[in-house]
Amino acid sequence: MTEVYQKILVLLDAKSVKYETEHHEATITSQDAARIRNVSLHEGAKALVIRGNKTKQHWLFVMPADLRLSSAKVTAIIGEKFSFAPEPEVVTGCVRGSVPPLGSVIGLKTYCSNRLAENEMIHFNAGSLTDSVTMKYTDYLAIEKPEIVDITEATD
Repeated sequence: MTEVYQKILVLLDAKSVKYETEHHEATITSQDAARIRNVSLHEGAKALVIRGNKTKQHWLFVMPADLRLSSAKVTAIIGEKFSFAPEPEVVTGCVRGSVPPLGSVIGLKTYCSNRLAENEMIHFNAGSLTDSVTMKYTDYLAIEKPEIVDITEATD
């Protein structure tokens, strides 16, 4: 059990949030995670660590796993061009693919796609490639209080 996973469970329990956990084989991609969890890719809360090219500041952007991030929309939100954090583990304590959608747990401001609201339940890797959490989207909003933004673009 990773330190981040433990922090997530402590937070959810402290807020009396109803959630489920699942221990499973390692999942690196969102597609793998959806297959293992037997849920739609759209229900996966994909968390992306973004780094500003000028300021080197980091942010967390959360969106349904089946959608693509809009570079133009993110640039407009953060006020600078960006790249994906080259070493998310250094910033978050989580290996690539295990970053949870809870920036408050890993010290990052969280922006959440308005499209994630299309799901009653969300699923995410919880600081571990082998541990997932499932919870209500409305509970996620209540505990994380992310800034809700339009950050996705149409996929092919």
